[in-house]
Amino acid sequence: MPEEYENLAESAQETIQERHQEARAESYRPAWLETLAVSTALFAVLAAFASLKAGDSANEALYRANQAVLQQTQAVDTWSQFQADSIKKYQAQSLIILLPHVGGSAAEVAAAKQQVASRQKTQDALLVEAKQRDAETAKLSKESEGLLARHTRYALSVTLFQVAIGLAAIAALLRRQPLWWLSLGVGAGAVAALVVGLL
Repeated sequence: MPEEYENLAESAQETIQERHQEARAESYRPAWLETLAVSTALFAVLAAFASLKAGDSANEALYRANQAVLQQTQAVDTWSQFQADSIKKYQAQSLIILLPHVGGSAAEVAAAKQQVASRQKTQDALLVEAKQRDAETAKLSKESEGLLARHTRYALSVTLFQVAIGLAAIAALLRRQPLWWLSLGVGAGAVAALVVGLL
């Protein structure tokens, strides 16, 4: 009988040790999981920054595009005024030619010449203004396109950060280090897209 009790005690002790080792094995966290947590947190912070920059770039691009439309509208108005003054100037030039033939006075011819000179002066100023507005329109449109391209790079960066975070989460749940390495690679691509966007 005492031998039976000894075997039961030994068996119980072995069972306890096995269960203890199993519990330890289940609670064991590989060292790389600590680094995975840090890299994931860093990716989340960088994703938030990239998202902020993407929104800022998109808003600024829309603002510049709206300013370009405004400048274009003002340029069209200026060109229209230029054309109207041009027509009035040619009418006054026609009057200068016709007035002597239809009995117009010297004062009327002088007034028509003065009107031609005045219209020419106005046209010269309008021409400069219209060209400036056209140049400003082109400049604002180009700036808007550049900002939209920057927005695209930031948006790509945000997407890659989100993919890297997702891969890291799967790697942590499955305890598969190769997935974490893949996450780091995607995260490096996201950092590269962010840096290109900042430049």
